Amino acid sequence: MYLISQVWSKAKFHTVISETESWHQKALCRLEAQGGKVVRTERIDNTLGSVIVNGKRSVWPLTKAEAIEQGSETNG
Repeated sequence: MYLISQVWSKAKFHTVISETESWHQKALCRLEAQGGKVVRTERIDNTLGSVIVNGKRSVWPLTKAEAIEQGSETNG
C-alpha cells in the first residue's frame, strides 16, 4: 500500500508518495505550512510489488516486507 498526493505550491505541483500514513501526513503538513494546498490524495494497494519509473514497470519489490513476502531477501 502506498499513498500519493498532489500539492499545489509556489505555482507548481509537488507529488508526495509514502508507504505509511504518518510519514505522508508529516510531508503534507510541511507543504501546507509553506502555503501549499492538497489537490488530490489517493491510496493504492500494490499487491504486485512493482512501480512505474520513467514509464517502465519495475519488477523489484518496493519494500523489504514485500521482498520477504515474494521470497527474495534483497530489495532491488
